[in-house]
Amino acid sequence: MYFLGPDKTISFEISHKNSNSAIMRRILTVILCFTSLTLLFSCSSSKKMSNYVPFTRDLKQKLEKDNIDLKQVQFYVDQKLILNRNLGDQKLVVSSGVVKMENGKYVNEVIIPMLTPGVLEETDNDKLKISFEKGNNALAFGPGSGYTFNNYVLYGTEWTNGTTLVNYDSEKFRARCGTCSDVASALLVIRKKELDKFERKSRTVTGRTVGK
Repeated sequence: MYFLGPDKTISFEISHKNSNSAIMRRILTVILCFTSLTLLFSCSSSKKMSNYVPFTRDLKQKLEKDNIDLKQVQFYVDQKLILNRNLGDQKLVVSSGVVKMENGKYVNEVIIPMLTPGVLEETDNDKLKISFEKGNNALAFGPGSGYTFNNYVLYGTEWTNGTTLVNYDSEKFRARCGTCSDVASALLVIRKKELDKFERKSRTVTGRTVGK
């Protein structure tokens, strides 16, 4: 570079700097686009969830006191649930979900998207068995513990690393949360407008007239 003369050396350095600046601009553009999409999705999800309220132990007692049949209540789950069970080396026909290959093994996977509607199949004291599709596949929800003691959360056994075993379609599946780190955070919710309808219904009175 020294033998090419100072002008050419300076020209090379400017070109090199411009190239680096262009790369940095592209990187910054990608980062800004990703951040904007993340914020947009977060705001959209928050706005959507603002239309729902958690189904709680207190709410259940109130509805039952007002003689409202819980089987007429439209339930939803506020997170994406992913259920998996290993099928081994042989691909089997399944009645729920899909079969896919993972690490050389066949896996039966059932996905319940966030805010999937469900109906009450049966109750067992405080526990509610909610079905999100037809068949023998109701998931159990009930009052949690600690900070979720009043909310209805997913019930299961053998909890590990934010996952739990659940019964689904007469089989054992391991459930995990697709939109949170711990499936214990998944709550049963109902629409605010439906709750308002029930509250209006329970507060309606006919009034009284003199002499009657």
